[in-house]
Amino acid sequence: MGFSGMLQMLMDTDLDTTQQDYVRTAQASGKALVSLINEVLDQAKIESGKLELDAVPFDVRLVCDEILSLFCGKAQEKGLELAVYVSDQVPQTLIGDPNRMRQIITNLMGNSIKFTERGHIYLTVHIVEEVETEIQNSYNTLSGYEVAKRRHSWQSFRLTNMDLHSSELSFAPIMPETIRLIISVEDTGVGIPLEAQSRIFTPFMQVGPSIARIHGGTGIGLSISKCLVHLMKGEIGFVSKHHVGSTFSFTAVLTRAHPNANVNKSPGFKGVSALVVDHRPVRAKVTKYHLQRLGVKTELTTDVSQVIPKMNCASLVTRLVLVDKETWLKESHSMPQLLSKLRSKDQADPPKLFLLENPTNSIKSSSNISREHNLNVIMKPLRASMLEASLRRALGGVDKAHVKNGLVGNSALGSLLHKRQIIVVDDNAVNLKVAAGALKKYGAEVICADSGKKAIALLKPPHSFDACFMDIQMPEMDGFEATKRIRMMERELNERIERGEAPPECANVRRWRTPILAMTADVIQATYEHCLKCEMDGYVSKPFEGEQLYREVTRFFQNHDHVQ
Repeated sequence: MGFSGMLQMLMDTDLDTTQQDYVRTAQASGKALVSLINEVLDQAKIESGKLELDAVPFDVRLVCDEILSLFCGKAQEKGLELAVYVSDQVPQTLIGDPNRMRQIITNLMGNSIKFTERGHIYLTVHIVEEVETEIQNSYNTLSGYEVAKRRHSWQSFRLTNMDLHSSELSFAPIMPETIRLIISVEDTGVGIPLEAQSRIFTPFMQVGPSIARIHGGTGIGLSISKCLVHLMKGEIGFVSKHHVGSTFSFTAVLTRAHPNANVNKSPGFKGVSALVVDHRPVRAKVTKYHLQRLGVKTELTTDVSQVIPKMNCASLVTRLVLVDKETWLKESHSMPQLLSKLRSKDQADPPKLFLLENPTNSIKSSSNISREHNLNVIMKPLRASMLEASLRRALGGVDKAHVKNGLVGNSALGSLLHKRQIIVVDDNAVNLKVAAGALKKYGAEVICADSGKKAIALLKPPHSFDACFMDIQMPEMDGFEATKRIRMMERELNERIERGEAPPECANVRRWRTPILAMTADVIQATYEHCLKCEMDGYVSKPFEGEQLYREVTRFFQNHDHVQ
């Protein structure tokens, strides 16, 4: 935490361009080192049979959005189209291990990014029953580039995986409350040579001696992914065509969450109707998916000449028209006339017009088009938070997402943490400095404690702290034990409150509970179940990252307070 955290603090200072480049390089090297260490640790735990999965509620759509945010910078550098589509048949909330699911998908996406120089990378999530008989054209793709022959049919996918014990797991009957997902990562990269395909899941295997030299990596990511898939009672396989691309797919058995499970629902756009204009059906479907997540009723057309007729036939007034940049360029001769018709329609509020921009197009060109025709530009890859922010700005609403470059902006965290009194507990002085600095950056007032015993003394109720960030690995008394004792003190106070014997400071308090978040660099160890047993409210990884910190802080400040 100390190394990467201090680098992040250094990046927040006044650096010139060269210095910023040095820090970014050091950050990338640090992340690569942490990734390597984690992979080796995972491999050791798998071999010893000590790796276990969590079972917590999570939203697979949010997981996919986070993964896209992770890779969007690299995809833009290489001019790749990056997209995700999750079927509406997939429940919003499932119970499983989101961190391990994220790890598998990230491994697959990372390989695709490495070995793809043009075209697209497309992440899809379906329930198995949907794709058992689905057959798609190899050229009807996200970017128009050919892909390896698709074998989404369940029977064909089964044949691609000759590992019989995993097939037994995947095809065993599942309980009514469970669901089997199939997750695919499709790319238009270099593909895998036929002679290397049988060894692709072997630990430390590289396709060729030049691969490690050019692209880096340890060669154990796919091996670990296969083991994790088996733990999820699934299987993993792929189809690949040299110089065309690869599609990796895996299945996982998860549990349906109860309807009353805690769900992070996106703010809706009830009553808003949109028309998407895109000559590529797969890409249009992706745009529709993201709009519908926000509650926007969406129609599609591949033909520019059908825009006005479709709007005239729509049951709702079309408030948004989104045109893909590639389609705009393809139909550039007819676009000015279409814009004129849209803006001259006999209505007080003509539709807002958007240009969907992807990194394969020239940003300067898009800027010229948007300025000349007064269009709103939405940058891909599409994610719920970014799309919501763009739509709200165009419709005159408040940008509630507070996003910047795919990450939660400082203003959002600042509004939550400003003037909050927070105690940070860690036995490592450097870690304390980094965590305190990160929270102070967002306006929090921070007190540090270097042991669990000091935390107990400071958090003896009544006190003035709004929250506690607790390291779980400390000598003498770890964070879990410290939390147990803090909760015991709170229970004693709550019993006194119920008996009417509360001290004067608690006169207006009905129930005392301080939100406590575990801090750890070891996401495996800080399992959700262990946190719950000790009555923690969740955990954040070291060093703090804006997106996760915002998500956790929002959740516990909304759900907890001293006064309930």
